[in-house]
Amino acid sequence: MLDSGERFHLAIQEMQHGSPEKAIEHLKSCLEDEPGNAKALYLLGALHAQIGMYERSIEEMTQAIEMDNSLTIARFQLGLLHFTSGNNEQAVEVWSGLDSLGDSNYLYLFKRGLLQSLDNNFTGCMSDLEQGILLNTENEALNNDMKTMISSAKRALTEVEANTTSIESLSTPSTKASSLSAYTQDND
Repeated sequence: MLDSGERFHLAIQEMQHGSPEKAIEHLKSCLEDEPGNAKALYLLGALHAQIGMYERSIEEMTQAIEMDNSLTIARFQLGLLHFTSGNNEQAVEVWSGLDSLGDSNYLYLFKRGLLQSLDNNFTGCMSDLEQGILLNTENEALNNDMKTMISSAKRALTEVEANTTSIESLSTPSTKASSLSAYTQDND
């Protein structure tokens, strides 16, 4: 019989090997034994986001943060889910919990950069995202997602300069799918 710690680590292994269904099974078993395991609930939410179950993902990540406010990656990812879904007010609210991290933290810089894009400040957005990438040595998948956001910001800046776009170019479905790949890379 596996204990909840073993199931949690097996879920991470399954996630890394591209088996979300097995990872979900392990995490659900882990949560049956240990319902207050915020990290397991966050990873379950991450998997639900990965397979396109965004509403369930948002619910699980919200509960995980309520259980453990120190899960900053969960807070960032939940805000990113809201942001890429066009729920900017909710993203701002969720991300406000990252303010105490300050500008020497990559998650803070990523959220600040993305929020600058809401004001069509694409130059500031790109600068913050690039600085965050330099500081992030923990999660390469998240860096790759932020590089995708930088590319979107560059396109938007070009279009704004031509007077033809707004923030919607950063929240396209393809950006959303790309942004969710980082969920499985960080389990702090």
